[in-house]
Amino acid sequence: MLHNYPTLFVSWRSPTTRSIHPVGRLKFEAGAKHYEYRYIRSALNATKEGFTAFPDFPKLENVYRDKELFPMFSNRSMSDNRPGFSSFLVALGLSEESANPMAILARTGGRRVTDQIELFPEPSLEADGCYVTHCLLRSIRYMPQLGTDERIAKLKVEEQLYWMPDPQNPADPNAVAVRTADNFMLGYVPSYLLADLRLLNNERPDVKLFVSRVNLPPAEAHHRLLVRIVSCWPQDFRPFNTDDYLPIKAE
Repeated sequence: MLHNYPTLFVSWRSPTTRSIHPVGRLKFEAGAKHYEYRYIRSALNATKEGFTAFPDFPKLENVYRDKELFPMFSNRSMSDNRPGFSSFLVALGLSEESANPMAILARTGGRRVTDQIELFPEPSLEADGCYVTHCLLRSIRYMPQLGTDERIAKLKVEEQLYWMPDPQNPADPNAVAVRTADNFMLGYVPSYLLADLRLLNNERPDVKLFVSRVNLPPAEAHHRLLVRIVSCWPQDFRPFNTDDYLPIKAE
């Protein structure tokens, strides 16, 4: 089950190198009932490729808190009074009970065509001891074979998919492709999950992917296929457990 208030990381894509850098962390502190945004250490490396602090959060070393979700992020989540909101939730695999702006951003990434920003959730530890996260497959529109939309339309919820490294990928040698049982290429796992997938597979090679939701046209290509990734949670494992994800300002 997706937690009501997942921790989200904010990534920035360099417009020159196209490299993706996690730069910040957004979370809801349930006890204090406020939202908190901090920059993480990867933002310092991103500055070498042109990243600058967001106008809403102008100092990299500061901690920002507010009782309301910061406008930079609330403006990226569909309001519940918009027409079609219920259908939008269905497309994301959310219910009205589980949906809130943070949960919606976890599924959509809050992407806009006008900037280089995207959000992604920290995977959760479920009650059964499993690592679970949901993601929308990437690069569906760029798959080389014909009929990708038609093949996706035939997928069934809970159908198992299969992942495979794609070391000859010219854009990213660490890329992980996703295919069906009959070897039809569907797209790629988001880059922010690649390090965790490699670690989980090395520890307990049981990482599995399942169809969570198929969204037919006119849904946009990047909303077409929602998958669920499941694995055992090894002892002492922590998702995104690298220095890059630590806050610049110590907690």
